[in-house]
Amino acid sequence: MTAFLGGMTPAEFLRDHWQKRPLLVRQAVPGFDGIIDRDAFLALACREEVTSRLVIQHPRRKKSRWERFDGPFDALDASMLPPSHWTLLVHGLESLVPGGWELLREFSFIPTARIDDLMVSYASDGGSVGPHDDLYDVFLLQGPGRRRWQVSTQADRTPDPDAAIKVLKTFVPEEEWLLEPGDMLYLPPGVAHWGVAEGPCFTYSIGFLAPSHRELVQSFLGYLGEVLESGLDPDALYEDPDLKAQKNPLEIGDAMVSQVASILGQVRWDQAAVGEFLGRFLTGRQPPTAFAPPRRCLDESAFERRLQSKGRLELALPTRGLVRGSRLFLNGQSHDVRPQQLRFFNQLFIDRSVPLPLRIDEQSLALLHGWYSTGYLRVA
Repeated sequence: MTAFLGGMTPAEFLRDHWQKRPLLVRQAVPGFDGIIDRDAFLALACREEVTSRLVIQHPRRKKSRWERFDGPFDALDASMLPPSHWTLLVHGLESLVPGGWELLREFSFIPTARIDDLMVSYASDGGSVGPHDDLYDVFLLQGPGRRRWQVSTQADRTPDPDAAIKVLKTFVPEEEWLLEPGDMLYLPPGVAHWGVAEGPCFTYSIGFLAPSHRELVQSFLGYLGEVLESGLDPDALYEDPDLKAQKNPLEIGDAMVSQVASILGQVRWDQAAVGEFLGRFLTGRQPPTAFAPPRRCLDESAFERRLQSKGRLELALPTRGLVRGSRLFLNGQSHDVRPQQLRFFNQLFIDRSVPLPLRIDEQSLALLHGWYSTGYLRVA
């Protein structure tokens, strides 16, 4: 791990750099050659469930220098694109092709709950998405090819009003590095940066979640509404049998406010409720279409027999799992398990697969079979 962080321990990195200042690490992953080639990468952008965008720069223009096209694309190959100055970006590569989760595991010195996704870009010579700043932490791992990065802590963050993408109107670089395959640059939130490909290249961006306070509040209140709804009497209505006449019929009376306040005052939450919400919120960001149930689904007895033969039990690529105490969170669902079962599920969530044959208790079998039936995991 110290080699991955340029000789620092995780504690030293978190103390001196995390959300504080950039860090360049030469050969963090020596000679990293990526997990996907160009043509397969372009093909991903044509899939319906994939979030992708194509950015084309026109350096000679004074205005409208940037064009943006959002996928999915009907067809996409290199012959259809300009000879230079374009970039294709695909989000969530860990959920699309093998190898992404293994790469993200290298960043386990930061809680998995904070990891957003693996976003990958392929750029032609001169390709870039312009000077910009992100509001989240990011590690930029260089894949095949080379990219030159410039960074700035400038105060002026005025966006270019004529650009089709989010770029800064002015950019004054303070530091500059040329990254080779396997080199990695960490950038904390708010550091402006500009990367330009020197020849065709891949860049692997490991981004971290930074939900806004508004998003957290709105999501939490929505979660509370779902939880409370199951305990509400559907026939209970607002009542005011002691209603008194009032001078102004337009006035919202104190009695009405008090009664509604009493109803809403039944809403309570504590740290356990917040933990439950976070587990569901952080693991449940995938659309249902991301999962494909088995074509021929084994019943629970046949599934148990299959687990006792050779092979591997694997999480589906889009599956996300977290743990809090004895609670398991998988793809937005919450499950309570016994302490002796936690070691197995921790291994499954971290390694994303476990070897077969496997003998487990009835509760774990029921959980795994339910996940298998919905496409959250598979037997390989």
